Amino acid sequence: MILGVTPARGGSKGIREKNIRVIAGRPLIAFAIEVGLATRLIDRYIVSTDSKKIARIAVSLGATVPFERPAIIATDSAPMLPVLKHAVVEIERQTGDVVEAVVLLDPTAPLRTVEDVESAIKLFQQGGCDAVISVNKSAKNPYFNMVEIRNGYCNLVKPIDPPVTRRQDAPEVFEMNTVVSIFSKKVVMNAKQRIPKKTRYLMIPRERSIDIDTPYDLQRLDFLLSDASRLQQ
Repeated sequence: MILGVTPARGGSKGIREKNIRVIAGRPLIAFAIEVGLATRLIDRYIVSTDSKKIARIAVSLGATVPFERPAIIATDSAPMLPVLKHAVVEIERQTGDVVEAVVLLDPTAPLRTVEDVESAIKLFQQGGCDAVISVNKSAKNPYFNMVEIRNGYCNLVKPIDPPVTRRQDAPEVFEMNTVVSIFSKKVVMNAKQRIPKKTRYLMIPRERSIDIDTPYDLQRLDFLLSDASRLQQ
């Protein structure tokens, strides 16, 4: 079974009730649920939450919320793999089916498409990897114009010799985004990090890679979606 999971905890320090904030007339989580339910290559899709309010909204949107996430893995500091591990254990216990892989659809990437998710699953199913993550081309480059502060002074993150003097000559780097990630059951149950050694990548255009992390991101998304809706009328 390929299990699709949208994690949506109730607490959010950066943006209050971020996962259910209304954007262009819809709660943010609705965008993830719509894609999760429409992706034919996902055998079972669920929402994992510790919030009864989020659970009610998710169910009203057609999603299944088969358990309440324990508080210990619903904190700001809780890593994602234990959340997915809990989902795998609960679904296998409840259904008797064996989970082979987990597709992570975070609510904070509302511009993903069904095609994005299915492309990632197909890439995973080709074999030879333990995970697939989505990325986009980075606007900044650690070999050229990204610095870190050491002892009060700026230092290039990844200096090389000879130094890079033009951005075009720097090694190409990519940003991870939250559009889609896929992990084998082995990784979910045993790995300590979200990027195992055998991880493939799926390139996503920057215009679909928006990640909701700040109030400004919410405002920008609301503007983009509202403007697109007006253009379609």
